[in-house]
Amino acid sequence: MKDKVKNIFKGGLGQLTIPIIAILLLVIFNLFRDPSFFRITVELNNDGNKVLAGNLISIINAASELAILAMGMTLVTAASGGQDISVGAMAAIAGSAFVKILKYGGNINGLIVIVAFLVALVVAMIFGAFNGTLVSVFKIQPMIATLILFTCGRSIAYWINGGATPTVDSGIVKAIGGFIPGCPIPTPVIIVIAMAIIFKLVFHFTSLELFTQSVGINGSAARLNGINSTWIKLLSFIILGACVAVAGCVGVSRLGLINHETLLIDVEMDTILAVAIGGNSLGGGKFKMAGSIIGAYVIHILTVTLYAMKVPSTDVKAYKAIVIIILVVIGSPVVKSAFVKFRRKLDALPLRRKRILTLIFGIASLVIGLGSMGLSRLPIVYPSLFMTVLGIGLAVFALSMEKRVKKEQPDEASAMTKIGKILGIAGIATSFIGLVAAIIITSTVWKKDADSKSDSQNTVESGYTEMIDERSSTDYE
Repeated sequence: MKDKVKNIFKGGLGQLTIPIIAILLLVIFNLFRDPSFFRITVELNNDGNKVLAGNLISIINAASELAILAMGMTLVTAASGGQDISVGAMAAIAGSAFVKILKYGGNINGLIVIVAFLVALVVAMIFGAFNGTLVSVFKIQPMIATLILFTCGRSIAYWINGGATPTVDSGIVKAIGGFIPGCPIPTPVIIVIAMAIIFKLVFHFTSLELFTQSVGINGSAARLNGINSTWIKLLSFIILGACVAVAGCVGVSRLGLINHETLLIDVEMDTILAVAIGGNSLGGGKFKMAGSIIGAYVIHILTVTLYAMKVPSTDVKAYKAIVIIILVVIGSPVVKSAFVKFRRKLDALPLRRKRILTLIFGIASLVIGLGSMGLSRLPIVYPSLFMTVLGIGLAVFALSMEKRVKKEQPDEASAMTKIGKILGIAGIATSFIGLVAAIIITSTVWKKDADSKSDSQNTVESGYTEMIDERSSTDYE
């Protein structure tokens, strides 16, 4: 059983470590910040249907378009080693084509909706093929090639509907963006699941996943092995176009209108970030589609959490940019090479020095963890969060050294090594306790500030009302 668990982590879950840890940390953070954050209830919507409701459902529902785009972006990134920054503009084009056919058809029924979607699908795939041709045939960098549509795409969407923002009043379209009568799960969530199943089936019954990874790792070697790298890159952009069409139609159905200026605005950076958080290299090669999907939900939970922490909307993009920079640097060849060299140096250390390092880093981890608990009394969470990350890092280092010692001498257990391991585990525990305490204290302070601001605003409004009443009575007299 133990070997099976190890094989799972080594094979299928290794690349998913980052997104899973990220989403668990955000879940724990929000759970302590607000215990009702993940409460799910069954309520009646405006149409009188019983549907699932709650913050968690809203997050999963709202991140649907991002998850769909992340699937397509994963293939493009893996095959070309670059990213498509025109997905938002292409979604506006696809959404405009979708609405154009719906309005042209007059009475909107199921057939008209299907035809409109197929038209939007073809249009988006054509534009995807345009981007793919620039990248695969003319060898232009993906970000430069897609900059063309990023710049003019929303203008094309503007021309399709003659500069208008037509609304769509249809029960079918409303159900696509909301809830199907009798189904408590949001339709966009069902569409995400369907898209994931389609990709899974395609990867299972074809060699697309293997060919894409081969082209991304080494295009020349893939070509020598009979793989058409030009076609694989082009196909990845066409598939991304299909994902863009689905996301655009879902976005239009959710709003009930097409606004070429705001539909999926600034979604490009979130899509790239979802792929990076999913454990996929932004330089191409091996990929995990599941990681990108999880990454999309991580981003949306992060966004909601930042807003809940009273972070200004103008600063949210800066926080996301910092995360992208960190992930790109960590995944860079220079950092990976340095990490490999560092591991080799550790393996080459004498056994006694490994034992001493295990003890030293175990002690350091515990001290940092206790420091995290001490800093938790401050009314801000960031110092404790920094100390927690540092303490866990030192503890992981101590545990890895203990593992190396055990590997060299599996039968002889050193007291120094055992103590270092125990201290490392204690360091992780104290770090988490400090972080949890900081979250609770910070949340309490934020709640008090919000209540005081609300009371102050009510006092001002009350005073203003009394002043108006007094002036009115004076004027009357």
